[in-house]
Amino acid sequence: MDARTGAHPDFDRLVFDLHGTALPRVDSTTNTTGDYPAGGSGEIKKLQIAGKSYLLLDISGEAQALPNGANAYTTPAVQPVSLPSLKGVQLTSSGYEGHVTFGLSLGDYSRYQISTLTAPNRVVVDIYHSTPLGTTP
Repeated sequence: MDARTGAHPDFDRLVFDLHGTALPRVDSTTNTTGDYPAGGSGEIKKLQIAGKSYLLLDISGEAQALPNGANAYTTPAVQPVSLPSLKGVQLTSSGYEGHVTFGLSLGDYSRYQISTLTAPNRVVVDIYHSTPLGTTP
């Protein structure tokens, strides 16, 4: 599994390229603190890249990233990003009970959308830019 980002006129895109043959389940939550649970320890940690808010992703299933081997997540664990709505991506847990989790540090945004796509298999996260009052997207 690898991560890559891209800028578009109305949104920023984060793509996780998957090496497995199945699509994962992806659950998401948001918060304003950057806090996340550290695996099964019960300890609460904070994302390393500051943002105005945070999107936490939990990817599970056969297409998950594993901590080592052919399906390992190979992008840096903490990856700063300089896009309008996406400021950083951090691997927060890899392989704990079949789940891989990421924290996304966000700037101004209006909404987000998560999709799973095939050929090749990937998870796509679109973070839409906020629109200033009085303007049309």
